[in-house]
Amino acid sequence: MKDMLNELIEELATDSEIQEIQQNEGFKSYVRYDELPKDKTSITIIPSGPPESVGFASNDSLSKHFIFQVSIEAIQRDVPKKLQRKVEQILKTKGFYQMSGGLDEYFSTTKRYVDARFYQGNSQLYDDY
Repeated sequence: MKDMLNELIEELATDSEIQEIQQNEGFKSYVRYDELPKDKTSITIIPSGPPESVGFASNDSLSKHFIFQVSIEAIQRDVPKKLQRKVEQILKTKGFYQMSGGLDEYFSTTKRYVDARFYQGNSQLYDDY
């Protein structure tokens, strides 16, 4: 069985800047690493739920639909924006596109800018997810 979350993480880690964040333990799924120093940039990928069946034929699902939130936190405002642009371009190659909604905030408690966006996409026909 395939795992779309792992596939997206591997694809994003092909970018040198994202790979550097991963090597500093700042690239995680589900939850930001709590022990990460506050001045380190982080990327967190969070599934919005389980894959949903789409594309039915003969009472069988031919494909799965996925929605992921990509949250980027940094102490400089422009860093999450630049990284989200890279994320968007990479996810496009996997058939994922940005949805409406998200977050563009500065959190004074953490002293970090957060840019969180939702991306949706479907698996290829007949792939086992």
